[in-house]
Amino acid sequence: MKKKVIWIGVFLSIAIIAGLKIKMGSPVITVELAKVTRGDIEEYVEETGSLMLEQEAGIYSVASGRVIQVSKKEGDEVKAGEVLARIDNSDIMLQIKALEAQKLGITAKYAEAQTSTDDEAIRILNAQVRSAEAVYEEAIRTMDSSKVLYEAGAISLSTYKSSVTNLAAAEASLETAKSSLALAEKGASEYVRKQYEAQLSEIQTRIDQLRLKSEEMVIKSPIDGMILAVKIKEGNIVQPGTILFEIGGSKGFYIESYILIEDIEGIEKGSEVIIEDEDIGIDNTRGTVRKIHPKAESVMSALGIEQKRVKVEIDLGNEAEGLRSGYDMTVKIIRQRSKDTLIIDEEAVFNYQGKDHVFVNEGGVAKLRAIEKGIESSEKVEVIKGLREGEEIILVPDETLEEGTKIRGGLN
Repeated sequence: MKKKVIWIGVFLSIAIIAGLKIKMGSPVITVELAKVTRGDIEEYVEETGSLMLEQEAGIYSVASGRVIQVSKKEGDEVKAGEVLARIDNSDIMLQIKALEAQKLGITAKYAEAQTSTDDEAIRILNAQVRSAEAVYEEAIRTMDSSKVLYEAGAISLSTYKSSVTNLAAAEASLETAKSSLALAEKGASEYVRKQYEAQLSEIQTRIDQLRLKSEEMVIKSPIDGMILAVKIKEGNIVQPGTILFEIGGSKGFYIESYILIEDIEGIEKGSEVIIEDEDIGIDNTRGTVRKIHPKAESVMSALGIEQKRVKVEIDLGNEAEGLRSGYDMTVKIIRQRSKDTLIIDEEAVFNYQGKDHVFVNEGGVAKLRAIEKGIESSEKVEVIKGLREGEEIILVPDETLEEGTKIRGGLN
């Protein structure tokens, strides 16, 4: 009996020592804990977007000449129809005056042709024809000479053009004199009347064309807006197609962003967008996707890597007051969202044996738990399966943490 008692004592001692060793071999690890909560979560694509004007265009010259006035500078507000610049139109105005004088002369002769003509009037008209012929022949010689001198570089283009204009005027005067003589000799027949009317119509057409060209040399704003850039100075010589101004309209702004083709899935017209930029004071402003361009483009990243991206336009509504075209900002395009769902910090999730897991605090002991994730957002993860609201999970578990490890810690 004594031996039995001794052996029982030995076994108890061994058990106590073993228990102490186990207890001493399982230290308590301090961890950071967080609760499983319920709320709303949004999954989004984050990119940079640029602020663009709804109306933005260049104003180009449709005439050639010297700029004699620039009345607006960059940043000026303008109204539709307001004069921005003028191109010298003095040569055109002289041509218009010459044609109007010619028109008055033909009109007078037309009226005279409808009255009787005596021999003295016919003699005078013959003299006018001879004089007009002499002027015309001299104009031909002058134009031929000017052409040679211009091609040799001895005179300017404007001087040469003036000789061509003078020839045209001399030719018209000769034809007018001949018509007047013929009318006086034959009387104002229906045919002659039609000739006069055709001449008057042709002259009026040329006057109208020159006036239109003169109007085009007064550069006006096509829209209400702001001058973004002035491309000319007074004294510049411009040609048709020369850009003069860049102007932005007053109809508001939109954002243009380029999304990687692998991120475009789930983005559609009407998708909500969160717009932020701390530098220009934009915080949690909301917009919507209004257009997704059908074709991907090759875009060079900041690191010099060519990427395929899709251009997306974002409507700002009335949220862009005080902003300027060209501002860059952060856009978060929401692809999907869940409401009233379980949410945990992404720092708690890790991959183990090909599946997502977390460590759960079960009575001060770390327990490994497999979970099924849903939407992932900034620093948050939706949990579809594996956790319950209110449970505590371990944040940022390291390699020393194993299932069954005793833990202690506070909630984040």
